[in-house]
Parts: sequence; structure tokens; C-alpha cells
Amino acid sequence: MADKIAIFGGSFNPIHNGHIRVAEYALKECGLSKIIFLPNATPPHKNKAEIISAEHRFNMVALAIENNISFEISDYEMILDAPSYTINTIRHFKKLFGADIFFIIGADSLYTLNKWKQYNDLVNECFFIVADRNCSDGSNLLKEAQNHQKKGGKIKLIKMPKIDITSSFIRDKLSKGEDVSKYLPEKVNDYIIKNGLYKNNPEE
Repeated sequence: MADKIAIFGGSFNPIHNGHIRVAEYALKECGLSKIIFLPNATPPHKNKAEIISAEHRFNMVALAIENNISFEISDYEMILDAPSYTINTIRHFKKLFGADIFFIIGADSLYTLNKWKQYNDLVNECFFIVADRNCSDGSNLLKEAQNHQKKGGKIKLIKMPKIDITSSFIRDKLSKGEDVSKYLPEKVNDYIIKNGLYKNNPEE
């Protein structure tokens, strides 16, 4: 049986327990053999000044996943000289592994997928795993998935317990000096404290 490899991209600013739970559910529900966490360097839709250094974000992801043998991390997008686009990333990893690639996104991203670079090529080259983190009734999400499927998209919806954690929520608390340890892997929380991160970090 061929390996089923998924990419989980994002700014991870910072990575938190919600990200880990999404990955764990995707791994189980989709029978994946491996998930590669892919911290962005300069996401095309975000202001670079709003995100802490790629090095810090990479280090935190590495700490968060180090005890799960099914999780890996890649610096592929971090070391690019230009903004990273999903279509290029998918083609890179398809060539690297010689296999189809899955890509994990949140339900909110499915509604804007048609605006992603080279959308028509992307939905035909990649299997999308969509995590419904807000536990919606599913009807609107299913309809949106079907719209993409009509255009050749390969979409897998996964249900999971509601996740109320966001990176912006954590950054806001940290900027106020509040404790966020219950939202983060222990080593990530320790890393943030040790390096004095997010004390004056602006909102996304």
C-alpha cells in the first residue's frame, strides 16, 4: 500500500494544541502514514511585520511534534526567496515522494480556495483534507465541497471536537502577560517564555 502523505502548512504563529489536534484527527480519519508540518516564511496574504521570525516558528513546531513518529517538519517554504504558493509546494512534494499529496486546511479556507494561485490546476493535483474545527451543521460546508468536486477537486471532510484556540487569541494574551500554558504544548510554552516572544507582537 502506498504511503499517504499530507502537508499541514501555516504560519504557526505560534503552533498550539488546536493545530496538534487537527493533525491527529486527520492522521486517524484519513489513514495517513505521515504529516509534514510546513511553516510559512512569508505568507502571500499576510504582512511580514506581523509574524515573528521563521526560525522561532520552525523551532516551536519542531518541539511540538518531536514525540510523534508520524509527524515531521520541513523548511521548504521558509528557505524560498519568494512568497510561497500551495501549487508550487504540492508539485515539489509530489516530485520528492513520487506520490499523491494531501493538504490539510481548515473549513474557513475551503470557502476561499477558488482564490488560491492556479486554482484549477491545484484542485486537480491535490487531495484536500478539510477540518471542521467549529463543528458547524455541515450543510454549507458540504455544499462548498461539492462545488469544488464538480471542478475536479478531491475533498475529504473530517469532523472533530470544537476547537476554540487561535494563534491570535494566544498572542493577545501573551501581549498582556497572561498565562497561556493550557493552550500550548509544554515545550512550546517554555520556548516562548525563554525567548520573550509576543510581548509586543501586533495582531494578524
